[in-house]
Amino acid sequence: MNISRVACIGAGLIGQGWATVFSIRCSSVMLQDTSESLLQEGLNRVRKHLSFLAAHDLLDRGEADRAFERIHTTTAIEEAVSDAAYVQESVPDNYEIKKIVFADMDRFAPADAVLASSASGLLMTEIQKAVSRPERCVLVHPMLPVHLLPCVEIAGGKKTSPETVALAKRFMEYLGKSPVVLNVEVPGYIVNRLQAALLRESLDLVEKGVASAEDVDKAFRTGIGLRDPILGPFLRIHLAGNGVENFFRTLGDSYRVRWESMVNWTAIPSSTAASACKAVRQMRVIRDKTIEEIASWRDEMLVKILKAVGEE
Repeated sequence: MNISRVACIGAGLIGQGWATVFSIRCSSVMLQDTSESLLQEGLNRVRKHLSFLAAHDLLDRGEADRAFERIHTTTAIEEAVSDAAYVQESVPDNYEIKKIVFADMDRFAPADAVLASSASGLLMTEIQKAVSRPERCVLVHPMLPVHLLPCVEIAGGKKTSPETVALAKRFMEYLGKSPVVLNVEVPGYIVNRLQAALLRESLDLVEKGVASAEDVDKAFRTGIGLRDPILGPFLRIHLAGNGVENFFRTLGDSYRVRWESMVNWTAIPSSTAASACKAVRQMRVIRDKTIEEIASWRDEMLVKILKAVGEE
């Protein structure tokens, strides 16, 4: 893989994660944001990520130190992208903001650079309207925490070349990621659409008093959440039905009854949001731990899961 110099535009949670991942396999990483304070905060987080990986034997300690030394910072986009072969934008999920940033990336990056977006729900077809080389623009959406979860979703816009999509896929594989390519653009892609469906039903169960937020989380965590790291929805129904064809013959109708009783609103009702906020605030883990502490616990558990799944 000949992509060795990369740029990260945006030093927030996603940009920090990308900088961590890039620094391990690339020779130079430029991290850009609008202020020195944001950049320092981003660097501090990257250092913690690398130390975490080393502490859990996912990265050699010496390599973690060398990776951090490969990261450079700037507040100027033109400096960040001037010699980058690959640029990863990670600014807020807003078309207007992303178009402004992409226009600058297009203006200052080398002609053959890949211009990628970390957007979590927007369409590349709209974003690439701001550039003169839409064929080099592609969506590369990571999962949080970026430095741990392997899945990335890749989607081109209407004017993205197949070569750019293929290059982004190869680069992600080189970085140790597990890319999935969308054949058709849809808002939210794959993962966030699945999460949106799960969230809507979870919110409704809590508002209707079917179960507490704590028990909904527990049911997910100790049920499908425990099983599905090694399966997906299609392999699951193949196993559950003793063959996918048999599943649809014998179990498919039972889903009709469930779907008929589910809500189908497309905007979260204010009463539902209020019920969810009250329910979440009553959860023991929320009362006992800060967001930072919960995130640290999550990362520790993720490492255990990744190591266990990786052994299979």
